[in-house]
Amino acid sequence: MNTEFYRNFIAMVEAGGMNKASRDIHVAQPALTRQLKIMEKEYGAPLVKPRRGRHRLELTEAGWIFYRQAKQICEIDDNTRSEIETLTAGLKGTLRISLSPSLSPQLIENVIRPFHEVYPDLTFRLRESYHMPLIDEVRRGISEIGIANAPLPDPSLFHILSQRSASLVVLGRAEDSFLQEQETMNLSSLAGHSLAVSRSTEEILKRLCREGGVKPKIIASVDARSSALIFARTGMAYAVVMWNEGEPAPEGLQLYPLSVPSLHPGITCFTLKDHKLSKGMEHFMEFMK
Repeated sequence: MNTEFYRNFIAMVEAGGMNKASRDIHVAQPALTRQLKIMEKEYGAPLVKPRRGRHRLELTEAGWIFYRQAKQICEIDDNTRSEIETLTAGLKGTLRISLSPSLSPQLIENVIRPFHEVYPDLTFRLRESYHMPLIDEVRRGISEIGIANAPLPDPSLFHILSQRSASLVVLGRAEDSFLQEQETMNLSSLAGHSLAVSRSTEEILKRLCREGGVKPKIIASVDARSSALIFARTGMAYAVVMWNEGEPAPEGLQLYPLSVPSLHPGITCFTLKDHKLSKGMEHFMEFMK
């Protein structure tokens, strides 16, 4: 697949004009001008606005559409080449993974680090995305697998590679007397106490509180679970987060499972339905078990 015109157009946009793009990618400016005219003729619309003096290159509405699609086309081309290279040249290439931001520290420490020691020639492209963008990246083939900590909205589109159960837990400082006094931790126990929650936990907690007639005192909603734990370490709030089965409590914190109805699996690893994993990803999944 020849993506030269797409890549050169991206370079023009990101450089802010043809002169700088010409120097950056070592393609003569007249050649870039010809390519632009060919693309505008092909798609039947002007892609850039007429130049005004030394102003930066400006895209038309059609130009912005073309730019976004060109980025996707080039990324898919790169991913395809990487997967074929991995297939034909042994375990080399790039493993493309989309995952929830709160899962990155665990994945890097517990899976990627030992995997890299065994397969040092494989590299990673990690996309830290929130739930719906994460799923869309796998659906569009931008990432080969996704690792999510919330239910998939349409499981029929995907193949589940692995699942690990999780529970809703409360964490506070190890010396916290309130936690030490609790025989069991339930939602009513938390009433009136300041809470910090991760984004993936907030809606679950609010729903459970509504059903139980409890009003939670959430003082902070954060994107990453690790940030909620900082609130717990400072003593500003108790962290209420999803915790994976078998995962130890962080140093300096005590952990209590919340007594609530059974929740969804904590971590779901998935790929597109009928997609055959690359050789490198097959080996990576062995480390995910």
